[in-house]
Amino acid sequence: MAVEHIVLLVAGGLGAGFIAGVVGVGGGVIFAPVLYFYFESQGISEAAIAPLVIGSSLFCTLIASLASSYFHQRKAAVDWSTAARVGLGSSIAVFLMTRFVTTQPWFSGEVFKIAFSVVLLAVVGRMVLAKDRVADNPQSSKKRGSAFLFAVGSATGVVSAAAGVGGGVVLIPAYNQGILMSMIRSIGTSSATIIFVALAGVASYMFLGPPLGLSALSVGAVDFGTSLLLVGPSILSVRLGVYVAHRINRKALQLGFAALAFLVAIKLVSSVVLQ
Repeated sequence: MAVEHIVLLVAGGLGAGFIAGVVGVGGGVIFAPVLYFYFESQGISEAAIAPLVIGSSLFCTLIASLASSYFHQRKAAVDWSTAARVGLGSSIAVFLMTRFVTTQPWFSGEVFKIAFSVVLLAVVGRMVLAKDRVADNPQSSKKRGSAFLFAVGSATGVVSAAAGVGGGVVLIPAYNQGILMSMIRSIGTSSATIIFVALAGVASYMFLGPPLGLSALSVGAVDFGTSLLLVGPSILSVRLGVYVAHRINRKALQLGFAALAFLVAIKLVSSVVLQ
């Protein structure tokens, strides 16, 4: 592997870990495009690149979310009961999406770019419009039954399987506005939920047939070797992200990240349109 590729993966991992800790989206919004550009530069076929990027990105997201959840839990900012119930719905949706959508021949690299761009633009909207609820509303939380949580999980699973992200773009507004959790608790609970989502995704993409990745540590559509170069550094930066999330003006940070997500979305869409 060339030095510039190692630098790209390490830098991407550091940025993704920080984002995962700060805004609770799992880091997939960074992991997925970095992996896409890397695999594309290495000549991965059009038929293989979409499932390979999604499977590998979900593995990175799983590790980053484990670290993020641990540090948020230490600050009592995780509702594990809600995370587990939503995670059940997500796991079912991820399995169905993997079986019937993202592994089909028509779900190419170009379709992945469009799907991921839509997710990024949704992230932009959430970051720009989100209101930072300061306190939880326990009464409202108790009124939300299993059907609501299962629906949130299903939507999260669809987004996750299609774009290789954890689904925080669905989870955080659902927790913050639908269940009336505080923003910081929504972020912590989103990170915990993404563990269940990503675990289901990784398991699904591992059993897609012969290895599609570049490293010797590839299983099915998950390239563990390349992913470890990306996600390893994220473990170092996720703690900083959690620290920042509990201490600074979050709106300014959200707007900055929204600008970055918008630029990446434009880059992906333009690469499809200008082909």
